Amino acid sequence: MNTKYISAAFSLGVGLLAVLVVLLFFTATVDTGNVGVITNFGNVTGQVLDSGWHIVGPVDHVTEISIRTITTQTDAACFSSDLQAVNITLAVQTRITKENACNIFKNYGTEYMSQAEPKILDALKAETAKYEAAEIIANRDKIRSEALKAAQDRLQGFVEVEDLSIVNVAFSDDYERAIEAKQVAQQRAEQAKYELQQAEVEADKKVATAKGEAEAIQIRGDALAKNPAVIDLELINKWDGKAPDTLVTSGQGGAASIILPITHK
Repeated sequence: MNTKYISAAFSLGVGLLAVLVVLLFFTATVDTGNVGVITNFGNVTGQVLDSGWHIVGPVDHVTEISIRTITTQTDAACFSSDLQAVNITLAVQTRITKENACNIFKNYGTEYMSQAEPKILDALKAETAKYEAAEIIANRDKIRSEALKAAQDRLQGFVEVEDLSIVNVAFSDDYERAIEAKQVAQQRAEQAKYELQQAEVEADKKVATAKGEAEAIQIRGDALAKNPAVIDLELINKWDGKAPDTLVTSGQGGAASIILPITHK
């Protein structure tokens, strides 16, 4: 009886040990967002595991590779068409697929972006070189979209380039100073133009005023010549209701006028 129990316990122990060995040496777990590339003694088998728990061979080694979208940021030293240095900070969104994971791992290992990144930067540099430095900021979005298309073509079948973003554009210190000086000169020119326009407006006002005064004098002179009674009308209009203190008389034959005092009683 005891022998029977001992035999059953031994069988159970062997079974548990076998399960433990399988769990320790013949299974692999691939994290979510990754795929597992299987190699035997360093050779890629071509088999790719999805995320989850898997039973593998005794000599299988599983290397996990992310198939999530990865964002990397890098600086690119570019040149404009007028040979100005342009430093562009670029954010790149890339991913690889399960289908090309084996080839990528076989040819480039897990550091595949070190091979993909130069091609992306070359695409950006080629687009930047189509514009003069002064045009780059205004055409920033166009450069980004064209560089994205070019990078996707260059990396077709390798890394999928989902998007590019131009984070920052910077020029050399000399060019920045030249731009600043140009802006200051333009502002001064605009100010001078404004001041000249204001001076012309003021001059036109003075001319108009002088012209109006001259025409008024001419009209009054013509009125006096035609009707001397206009003088009396002017005196009446200007009289303040008080008797005058002096009397102006005209001399005969063009003689000088005489001012006589008037005594009020």
